[in-house]
Amino acid sequence: MAGGALICSMVACSGENSAGTSLRPSTPPTTTTAGPTQTDGTLPDGTDTHGYRNSFARCKDTELLVLLVSQTTGRPVTAYQGIHAGGDQRFVVCEDRTATRIMRAVAPALRPEPFEGVFFTFTANSQQFVADGMKIDLARATITVTDDPKHPEFRAVTWTVNEYWSAIY
Repeated sequence: MAGGALICSMVACSGENSAGTSLRPSTPPTTTTAGPTQTDGTLPDGTDTHGYRNSFARCKDTELLVLLVSQTTGRPVTAYQGIHAGGDQRFVVCEDRTATRIMRAVAPALRPEPFEGVFFTFTANSQQFVADGMKIDLARATITVTDDPKHPEFRAVTWTVNEYWSAIY
């Protein structure tokens, strides 16, 4: 992304708090050259202002799209027995009018059916959600899933992100 990217985990993706004041940091963060394809503010192909077209990974009409993260190579960075490596893993983060965040995902490597997650916390470089007993960490370069009760044979699985779009750029 030209000029550097602000990561949604650093501030609310809407860029404002509930009082309408800016939450943007006064100095831009350091960026690296390695990592996923970044956008220049233009939504990636196959998406619109609600998320991925023709997919469960979309925001509802009253929600604001704040983050798109996908892994489409079909290969996890860390593979464990029981994880199916095929398919596109697509995650969207939406924010409602009360600034509550929800994640919607289509991730066939984790679950055969689409699922939702509730916001858990921000970290220094990611947003974390809880869904179906697992913790999902959405960062600029990786998607990490830990403590999945449906796959107790592994502690964590990580995919390299190849598409990342943030409402703040």
